Parts: sequence; C-alpha cells; structure tokens
Amino acid sequence: MRIQSVNNQPNFQALKMTNVKKQLKNGIRDINIYSIDSRDKDFVERMYNIAKSQNFPEDKKILGAENIRAVYDSALKTAKNLSRWAYDRVFLAVENGNKITGIMEIAGKGDQRVKGMTVWNDDNLTRKALMLTAMKDTEKLSDFALILPTKTAPEPVKKFFRTLKFNVPKGEREMMIECENMTSALRAVENSVDAKITHHHSTRNVDLSELLKLDE
Repeated sequence: MRIQSVNNQPNFQALKMTNVKKQLKNGIRDINIYSIDSRDKDFVERMYNIAKSQNFPEDKKILGAENIRAVYDSALKTAKNLSRWAYDRVFLAVENGNKITGIMEIAGKGDQRVKGMTVWNDDNLTRKALMLTAMKDTEKLSDFALILPTKTAPEPVKKFFRTLKFNVPKGEREMMIECENMTSALRAVENSVDAKITHHHSTRNVDLSELLKLDE
C-alpha cells in the first residue's frame, strides 16, 4: 500500500527496529520495520481510512485471521491505544521509504504471542523481516517464548515457519520458539536470509511522515 501525499503533515514518530537490505539482479530491496503506538494515533487513523478504499492482495501464510484486512484493521486499532511502555507491539514494514508491505501485532502479556501477521503479495522477505524483529524483541526479555497462532493453520504454513526454527514442543498445541532456543534460532534465521540485517537499539524515533514525504 503506497502512502499518498497530503498538505498537512501528521505527527508520526515511529521507532526503527530492523533493516533488511537484499541485493537482487534488478536492484536492492530495502525494508525497514518500525514500531508504532498511540503517539502515532493521527497517522494510524489516516492509514486505516486510506485502506477502506483499497483491495488487499493475497497472503497464503497469513497468521491470526482469514484475510489481510482483518489483521491490518486489528493491528491499527491496537496501535492507536498502545502505550509507549506496553509489552504489546505493532510492527509496520516499509519498503524503499514509500510503500507499506506488511504488518504484525503481538500481545505481550507473559509470553510474546503473535496475534496477527500478514504481508502483501506473499512477500516472504518482508515476512522474515517482521519475524526477525519479533524474535529479537523477545530475545531481550530473556525468559519468554514467541508463540504463533498455528493450531489450525494448514501444513504449508507450518512448514514455512519450521524453516524459521519454530516447532510444537511436547504438550503444546501451537508453534513457538522457547526462550532457551531464541538466540540460536535468531542467528540461524538471520544467516538463512542472505541479506544485510541491522537491528537498531536506539530509542530515537524516526519521523515517518517526513521519510514518506507526506508533506509533498
């Protein structure tokens, strides 16, 4: 979904979490993952309204809902009311500074549980960038697992996430990476992506309204 320009620049101070830069034959894919919350309420509301008139493409590995719009709407509703100090997370994927390519919502009460995740056009690089962000964020908590809503997911979806080191531990029903395996799983997934990956540790927010040139 492309961000359209407007005359009035809304306040959008998102926190950059991860950058994935992959060299292709016809150019470079440059994907940034940002964390958004209630400080971005006005811009998030605009994102929601823009999407009302757009058709979302298919995502065969969607988590948490049957269609992209359901995941997108739920994540934006959460972000509008999300405290900057909350353990819950909403991550937004932006490619080349001007195109939204995916979104992820995490409920962080205790274990980190992915409530929903989706990307546009079955884009697995964006999917991995979002998942790497969630894995890194969970790693910092030290004693919690990252859990996926895969209990009723079809086998092709489970197969994909097994390649990202998720499994179903004995006695459980959903795929997860347990805390003691998170660091090694994170490194293995990073090595498999074949891209330059940077995890940002700064608390300085990025003005996405300026980056996305909303005032032009």
